[in-house]
Amino acid sequence: MHKNIILTDCDGVLCDWEYAFHHWMLLENKLNVINPEEYNVGAQFNLSRQEGKRLVREFNDSAAIAFLPPLRDAVYYMKRLNMLHGYKFHCITSLSTNKYAQKLRIQNLELLFGDNIFDDYIILGCGDDKDDALEPYRDSECWWIEDKPKNAELGQSLGLNSILVAHDHNADYSGDIPRYQRWKDIYKHISGEL
Repeated sequence: MHKNIILTDCDGVLCDWEYAFHHWMLLENKLNVINPEEYNVGAQFNLSRQEGKRLVREFNDSAAIAFLPPLRDAVYYMKRLNMLHGYKFHCITSLSTNKYAQKLRIQNLELLFGDNIFDDYIILGCGDDKDDALEPYRDSECWWIEDKPKNAELGQSLGLNSILVAHDHNADYSGDIPRYQRWKDIYKHISGEL
């Protein structure tokens, strides 16, 4: 049932959410990053945790979400996995319950990657856990590509083959899930082409 399906997160895996958010913060809120190595937005901008969460929700519900750039070399190597190896992608992303923001997310992904590479979009509320979304794939051994160690480990515990996309916020990860900076290396890992 799940043969040749790759499950992916979106932000920090397919798209460079952080880059777009930082520019939005500079333009809309006149704030610049103070602590770039922090994962938590409040800590990055020296704001309260509550204010950081509010700004993330505001950004995720804004039209800016339709204009995220791709992350590194994701477009090229995802298309190779699709065209050369027959993989289709299911995007599982925590974004917003706003139906317009969800449509903009899909529009952005289809503009970047094409409209035939994804078989499914599972769009959760901002900051929502992915337990229920991953449960239907339990023991399928699908590839699960994430940037958040907690979510990658969740996938692994459900019988998925997790891969972490390397970022500063997961640099101290010391578990056994492979961690790659570039999609080229993810491609090699999945395809077996070395």
